[in-house]
Amino acid sequence: MNDPDNRGKAAEGAGPVETGEDPLAPYRGRILYGLASAAAVCLLPFSVNAFVQGNPGLGAGILSAFLVLAIDAVAIYLKKSPPIPLILLLVPIAAGMAISLKVQGFFGALWCYPTVLLFTFALSRRMANVGSILLLLMVSALVYHYIGFAYTIRFFVTLTLTIVLANIILSIIVDLHRRLLDQAIIDPLTGVFNRRHMERSLSDAIERKRRNSAPASLLLIDVDRFKLVNDQYGHAKGDSVLKGIVSLVGKRSRKLDLLFRIGGEEFILLLPDTLEAAAAVVAEQLRASVAETPLVDGRQVTVSIGVSELQPGESLDSWMKYADDALYAAKKAGRNRVVCGGPSRSEEDTTPLNAESEAR
Repeated sequence: MNDPDNRGKAAEGAGPVETGEDPLAPYRGRILYGLASAAAVCLLPFSVNAFVQGNPGLGAGILSAFLVLAIDAVAIYLKKSPPIPLILLLVPIAAGMAISLKVQGFFGALWCYPTVLLFTFALSRRMANVGSILLLLMVSALVYHYIGFAYTIRFFVTLTLTIVLANIILSIIVDLHRRLLDQAIIDPLTGVFNRRHMERSLSDAIERKRRNSAPASLLLIDVDRFKLVNDQYGHAKGDSVLKGIVSLVGKRSRKLDLLFRIGGEEFILLLPDTLEAAAAVVAEQLRASVAETPLVDGRQVTVSIGVSELQPGESLDSWMKYADDALYAAKKAGRNRVVCGGPSRSEEDTTPLNAESEAR
């Protein structure tokens, strides 16, 4: 593809959609609210009991944890960000564990297990692992100091297995989330994005244009006389042709360019930070590449391409309409060519770039 410098600098966040390594992120507030509410309700009686039994240090530690969880739960209920990071629970938990192990023996260490689950589902994966490992090390040292080596080994192994199991569950959730996301936005035949993701991505480009005046162009690509390929060679060969075209587009695309399959043999290539003139160069290179590649034995496969640059204040429907109009003009002019269209051009004004023209 042409030099990216000629098409502007890539804007941050303009690349392909994130598959998401933290699928719980959208649900973090709901998870935190439920866990914090339940934990807060369960902790308060233990805090009161500790004060009644004459253990003010233990009672204060449990009360501190209760207040942190209760404050965060109330903030989430009010649709605000939790003001207190849950990782700070390590401080009252460590203090409470030390007092509990000294007063109640090994039973005090049992609070680590629900704490690990709280960290796992209410924090990001990295922070959850940091908090869980710190908790494991601190409480293991306390168990060794107050109880003894034999209990320390049992506690260390069981809590380590709990942390590992929690990470395995999260890994499965991440994998399932990625598969579901792929099914929702990926075309199963060609492996490119589908129409659903196209609408979101084009809307994002429109928003970037509105906010930052960032240019964007799209190429509407249609395989010429594709039905004849299917009829003459079979649908399996037709599928192979589509995959071959996708491969050719991929070789001439930047990482931030997005390819979508929107119909049987129709594709859209979104070119962020690209003016129409540069997009026309890309389109002509793609057209020539497809025409020169033997995708089917004994038959030349060609594409027609309509080019449309996003205009200020333009809607998604309008942007796509001008690309569609340009594609129609390319088909009408004889196929295997590129036509640029825009709000300032009528169909009669559009100038096709035919197979012999130089890239502009």
